[in-house]
Amino acid sequence: MTPLTQILSIARAGNPARAWAMFQSSGWDARTDDPKALTLKGRLLKDQAKATQSAERVRLYGMAAEAYAAAAQIEQASYPLINAATLAYLGGKPERAVQLAGDVLDLLADRPDEAETAYWLAATRSEALLLLGKNAEARAALTEAMATAPEAWEDHAATIGQFELILAEHNEDDSWLSRHRPPPSLYFSGLIALDENDPKLLDQIETIIAQDEPGFGFGALTAGADILIAEALHRAGAELHITLPYPVARFRELSVEPYGDHWLPRFDMLMTAAARVDILSQMPGEDERPVDVAVDLCNLVTMGQCARNASILCSSAKAITIVGTGEDPRRLFPIWQQSGRDHLILETRRTSDRPRARRAPATIEQLHAILWVKDMSSLQLAEQQEAGFDFVAAQGGHYHLSRDLTGALTLARKLEEAGDIVKTSMVIDAIDPSVPPTTILQRAEDIAHASEGGPLLTDHKTAMALTLLAPDRAIQEIGELQTAYGFIPLWSIS
Repeated sequence: MTPLTQILSIARAGNPARAWAMFQSSGWDARTDDPKALTLKGRLLKDQAKATQSAERVRLYGMAAEAYAAAAQIEQASYPLINAATLAYLGGKPERAVQLAGDVLDLLADRPDEAETAYWLAATRSEALLLLGKNAEARAALTEAMATAPEAWEDHAATIGQFELILAEHNEDDSWLSRHRPPPSLYFSGLIALDENDPKLLDQIETIIAQDEPGFGFGALTAGADILIAEALHRAGAELHITLPYPVARFRELSVEPYGDHWLPRFDMLMTAAARVDILSQMPGEDERPVDVAVDLCNLVTMGQCARNASILCSSAKAITIVGTGEDPRRLFPIWQQSGRDHLILETRRTSDRPRARRAPATIEQLHAILWVKDMSSLQLAEQQEAGFDFVAAQGGHYHLSRDLTGALTLARKLEEAGDIVKTSMVIDAIDPSVPPTTILQRAEDIAHASEGGPLLTDHKTAMALTLLAPDRAIQEIGELQTAYGFIPLWSIS
C-alpha cells in the first residue's frame, strides 16, 4: 500500500491523475474511517476538478466536498469542514454550503483553542462568513486575519485564491481583495560601468520603487546597477533574495572589487541584510564556470525565482534593468520581455570600465540542457534517432545534449507521453558539448535514478530556469536526493 504522504507528494508535483490512480490502487478510496485518507481524497478530487473545463468539474467538486465533510465528521476539525463548505458551493449545492459554513462558525466558537494558527482560524471564519453571504463581516474578518500574521505571504495567497474561486462562481466583484494581496516581486539587473551618483538615474530608481512598492527583490550584487537598485529596495523595506554565480568571496573578487573599493562595504551590507542568498555551487573537482556563461545561468535562475515567487503569492512580477544610452538589454533580459511580464528599461550614460576590471577570456562552454533517460528501449532509441535526436549511450542510461533548452523539455514530454515507462531527468548548466563534464552527467544520472517513471525530475537551478522558460508547466519541489556528493533538492516538471 502506497503511503498517503507519498501520494500527496505526487499530487503536489502537479500530477493529480497519477496521484489519484495510486490512491485508488492502494485501496485508500475504500477507507471511510480514516480522516487523513478522506482529507487527501478531497484534495485529489479538488485538483481534478480544477483541471477540468467541462460539466464534470461540478460533479468532482461535489465529491470532494463530501470527502472533506466525512473527514470533518470524524475529527471535528475546521480545516476539512471549511473545505467541504467551499467545495459544496463550487459543486452547485449552495444550501449544503450554507449549512456547512454555519457548522464551521459553530465549531470555531466551541473550540477557540483548536490546534491551528491564529491566522488560519481568522481566515477560516472569514471564508465561512463569505459563503453565508455576510460580505461586510467577511471583509472585516479577513482584515483581522491579515493583521495576525502580516508577512505570512503564502498563507495570504492561499486564502485569496480560495476567495477568488468563491466570488467567481457567481461573477461577484473581487476587487476588494487587491489590498490584501502580497506585494510584487522585482527582478533587477543592469550596467556595471555607470555613474552611481547620476541624480536622474537615482531619482528614477527611487520613484519606481515608491510607485510599485515591491516586497521582494531578486538579483545579484554586481557593482553598479545591481547594488544601486538593491540599496533602494533595502531602504524601502523589501526582502532581498540574492543569487550569486560563484561563492561569495570569489564573486566579490570578480564582480565587485575590480570596479572600486567603495563598492565593497555596500556589497557587504546588502549581503548581511539579504533575506536569502543562493549560490550556484558546483561539485568538488568541477572546473569553475566561465564568467559570461555563469552570469547567464545566474540571470536565468534569478528571473525564474522572481516569477515563481510572484506566482506562489498570487501577486505580480516585474523586471527592471539599466542599460547604456541607446543600448539594448543584455544577459538574457529579452527572455523576460518575451514572456509578456511587466518590465522597465532605464538608460544612463555608460562610463569606461574601471582600470582593474578584467575581461573574461573567450570560452566554448554555453548553456546546454542534458536530458537523461534511464530504461530507454532500443525501439525508443531508434525512434528518437530517426526523428533527429541524438542520444549518447552512457553507463546507466542515455543522454541528449541540446542548446535548445525548451526543446529538450518538449522532447522529455514526448517520451513521457509515448506510453512506455521511462525515468527521465534534465539539468541545465555550462557545458562544452565536445566534452560534457562527468560531474554534471553524474548529477543527471542520479536524478533520473530517483524517478518512478512519472514526471521529469530536475535540480533547483534548472527548475527555476524552466519556471521562466516554460510557464505552462507545473514545477514543484518534491524533496531531497542523497548522493555521494551531498543532498540535491529534487523538483518535478509535468
